[in-house]
Amino acid sequence: MLAKVRPGMAVVAGTAWATLTFYLLWLCANASVFVGEDSFLRLMAGPGYLVAEQLKALPADQREAHMDTLRAHFQYPVELVTLDEVELPPEALVMLEHQQPALNSDEDITYFPLDDDTVIQFGPMWGTAEVKDLLEFPIYWVTACVAGLPVLLLLWVGLRAHRRRTAELNRLNACLGTLAHTPNVMLPAMGKEWTPLLLTLQQHAQDINAMNERHREVSQAVSHELRTPLARMRFALTLLSKSDDPLTRTRLQERLHTDVEELEALVRASLAFARMAGAPTDLQHEPIPIRDWLHQEFALLDGHQRRLSLDTEPPQLQVIGDRALLHLIVRNLLSNAITYARDQVCVSAAYHGQDHLVLHVDDDGPGVLAENREKIFEPFVRLGMGGDEPTGFGLGLALAKRATQWHHGELSVSRSPLGGARMTLILPLRPQ
Repeated sequence: MLAKVRPGMAVVAGTAWATLTFYLLWLCANASVFVGEDSFLRLMAGPGYLVAEQLKALPADQREAHMDTLRAHFQYPVELVTLDEVELPPEALVMLEHQQPALNSDEDITYFPLDDDTVIQFGPMWGTAEVKDLLEFPIYWVTACVAGLPVLLLLWVGLRAHRRRTAELNRLNACLGTLAHTPNVMLPAMGKEWTPLLLTLQQHAQDINAMNERHREVSQAVSHELRTPLARMRFALTLLSKSDDPLTRTRLQERLHTDVEELEALVRASLAFARMAGAPTDLQHEPIPIRDWLHQEFALLDGHQRRLSLDTEPPQLQVIGDRALLHLIVRNLLSNAITYARDQVCVSAAYHGQDHLVLHVDDDGPGVLAENREKIFEPFVRLGMGGDEPTGFGLGLALAKRATQWHHGELSVSRSPLGGARMTLILPLRPQ
């Protein structure tokens, strides 16, 4: 329990306890020399009476000399003063008139009447008290030692906590330096209060490392994709400069145009994928009737010889979402299905539970091998479908996957009832 005390709290507690201890000791010292007013007056009546009796028997000019002899027997000042030299409250003057000792306003000086004009002044008393005499009593040392033990304990706890916190900070700094290079490093053993911070830092380091790895893979993939058309273009340009045959030059020019178009398509796909790196902040949610919207998507697909069918249950099924984002998802799913389908593509939509919509895109193509069903959603990954040669740049399904994540949905692939691939898209009916 004591190990959990913060260093600052221990210092504050120790200082407060020390201050209280010294204050109590000071009160004890004062209490040992302080006497109540009535008791003090009775106490001083005896010395005052004795000194007055000795001085009254002497002539006035010999009194001061005799006072010098008497002072040696007092530990506080003793003087002869006239009433005109002192200021006393009215009640003190009444006491003097009745031959009784009286106190001044500060209650540190006692006056005893000698005659009508002269009084004997004893004091000031408290300013001359000897502290060294009080320190000779063992009770004060015992009190100081007992009261000082908690101070030493708190200081020890504070020092120990400070050293532990310093060591943990040093381990944290070392861990941060290690996380920057090895995100999966084993975290050091530290206090429970540091665990959430360390886990969060490790997760951020892993995310940053994964993002860097993705950027590296994308950069390598783009570089690889650029090499082939650039090499063909360089070869075509070399042949074009050496050939005088019009047909050959025309064929080479057409090849160059095709390669340029391929490069433009690669750049557009890469830019589209880069724009999807961060979650969009300006999604425009609107009600979208599924059946009418999918018919519009079918109409945008040109140049294919596949039979498209649509089934929605219920027919008036609708979803609230961003039309542009959903277009990106469905367009890539339909394009992929049409590319690999042999004859037909079937699209179906229905409710999935109470809060979600499920949309299936089925084709009768070769399908996706089980071991490749996660890989096809990675950027620039092109896998042969059932043994066919891969086509495209491998970004369509990666874009669809990322857009689905921004729409808080799920996208997966499985075996289709038609024999090919089934792309399954699950979306919330309303924005989350």
